[in-house]
Amino acid sequence: MARYFDYYGWYKPTQAKKVKGGIKAQSKRGAFASKWWGKRWTQVLESFRIGARLSRGRSYARKGQVASLNIEKGNVLADVQGSRAKPYTVTIKFNTYSKKQWEQVVELLIEQPIFAARLLGNEMPEEIESVFEEAKLPLFPKRQKDMETDCSCPDWSNPCKHIAAVFYLMAESFDNDPFLLFKLRGMEREDLLAALQEGGATKELAEEPPKLEPEPLPLKHDDFWGQSIAQSPMAMPPSPNLHAALPKRLGPLSLWRSDKNFVNEMESIYDNASSQAEIWFDKLSGV
Repeated sequence: MARYFDYYGWYKPTQAKKVKGGIKAQSKRGAFASKWWGKRWTQVLESFRIGARLSRGRSYARKGQVASLNIEKGNVLADVQGSRAKPYTVTIKFNTYSKKQWEQVVELLIEQPIFAARLLGNEMPEEIESVFEEAKLPLFPKRQKDMETDCSCPDWSNPCKHIAAVFYLMAESFDNDPFLLFKLRGMEREDLLAALQEGGATKELAEEPPKLEPEPLPLKHDDFWGQSIAQSPMAMPPSPNLHAALPKRLGPLSLWRSDKNFVNEMESIYDNASSQAEIWFDKLSGV
C-alpha cells in the first residue's frame, strides 16, 4: 500500500466521487449478512479491531463506492472509488489448500452425508467449521495476518476504508453463495460436489429413478386423449404449487447486484406469469 502524508502527518479528508453503477450493499442498516456463514465472516472481520475504518467502510459499501468485485481462487480483486478520478485497486489474498488437503476435507465430509445434502441445497451446515478444524485447515481467517491486503490509495493504514468496504460486500457475497468461501481456499463448487458424490456422500440424492419400458402410443386420437377432442372442453392446467422451481434450484446469482432478492423476484415473476396465463386462457375459451 502506498504510504505518504503531508508535513503534519495528516491531510484533510475529501468527499468521495459518486460511482455510476456501483455495487451497493443490500443492507441499508444493521448487519450485512443474514446467514450464519456471512455473519461469521463479519464477526471475524470486526474481531481484528480495525477501528473507525470499519464504519467508513460500511458507509462506502452502502453508498455503492465499490465499482467492481471479483472473488477468485485465493484472490479477491476490487475497484473502489475514492476522492480521486481513478478508482483505487484493492487486492486481498488468501492461502489456498492443496489437492491432498482438500481430499482430507472431503473424506471428513463424506462421514457426514447430511453435510453433502445441505451443500446441494446451497446451505452450509454450521458444524462444517469443525470439519476444517479437524483437518487443521481453518475455513475462516483467525488472524488478520491470515490475509494479505493491499490498496493503491495513499492511506498509510492497512486495511484502509476501501479494503473494509470490500470486506463487507464479501460478507453479502458469501451470504448469497457459500461456495465462494471454498473457492477462496482453492475449491470450485462443481469440483467439491463431484468429489462428494464420487465418495458416496450424495448417493441417495443422486440415485436415478427406475427406467420404465417405452409404451407404444395409440393410433387413434380418441384412445390417446381418453375422449373425443370435439366433446372435451378446454381445460387450463392447474397453477403450480411451487413457483420459480428452477431458479430456486440454481440458487442466488453471484452477479446479481439489485437491492432485491433474486429468488424472490423470480418467484414473483413466475407467479404473475401464471396469473396472466389464466386470464388469457379464460378470454380465449370464452369463460
